[in-house]
Amino acid sequence: MSQEEINKLQSVISHQLLSNKKNIRVLEAGCGSASHFNFGQNAYLVGIDISEEQLKSNSVLNEKILGDIQVYNLPVANFDVIVCWYVLEHLPEPEKALNNFFHAVKEDGIIILAFPNVMSIWGLITKYTPLWFHIWVYKHIFGEKRAGRAGHLGPFRTFSRFFIAPESIKQFAMMNGLTIEHFVLYENFRQKEMKEKNKILRGDS
Repeated sequence: MSQEEINKLQSVISHQLLSNKKNIRVLEAGCGSASHFNFGQNAYLVGIDISEEQLKSNSVLNEKILGDIQVYNLPVANFDVIVCWYVLEHLPEPEKALNNFFHAVKEDGIIILAFPNVMSIWGLITKYTPLWFHIWVYKHIFGEKRAGRAGHLGPFRTFSRFFIAPESIKQFAMMNGLTIEHFVLYENFRQKEMKEKNKILRGDS
């Protein structure tokens, strides 16, 4: 997601979804080494990740949990906000994580999700190609020479289960009595880079 898209979502979060809330409790699910949104000085940030190294590198968290978001026993109705940012595609059982979030968020809380569209051509290519190929693309197409090395941010093994397809997520929300306040499909910046470099992908004749 581009910084412009993140800024738009930050505006929605600050001015629509959380405008009347103070002292909020936030869970960054699969937080990694960084956070993506500003929830204000009074927010209490809890991060959970399976990587101890990534948790140690995250300097903004108030509380750190080493655990798997698919199975970790999160406290019930405890969080005003749960953020899961480009993590669901890396889980073998993302439905378990979503159910975990559903029980951990407060009744008037919000869940913020970002993930690739598995039903797109790019999503399907990613789903059905091995990790070594992803590493090769990062190194030789995107120029990220450290890709695949321990401690470097990505690429990681990707499952991209069909459960996280946009329509499936909408169905999950409906079945669990959740409302969708903001939903956007966009083209990833790496997709744009690939199109600019390859006339076949652009659809040029």
